[in-house]
Amino acid sequence: MSPPLQLCRSLRWKGFYGRVFADVDALQQALSENDSAFSCLQTCQPWGADDDRVLPERCQPGRGCFAPSPNAPRSTLT
Repeated sequence: MSPPLQLCRSLRWKGFYGRVFADVDALQQALSENDSAFSCLQTCQPWGADDDRVLPERCQPGRGCFAPSPNAPRSTLT
């Protein structure tokens, strides 16, 4: 079983625009509807401050540039 997916403060995508997600289902729906590339607010590129790709599954705790998002639902994604 993989660890739960969390939302990084710097993760951006077309459907985000600063939304606050009411629950995990709303966040999962927003991520699944997205058909554009993800970017990092720190670099404004598809790679993060550590030069690794920007993807929800990669932008997780343990990555040096990760910071938890205040827009994330209280529980984490599974």
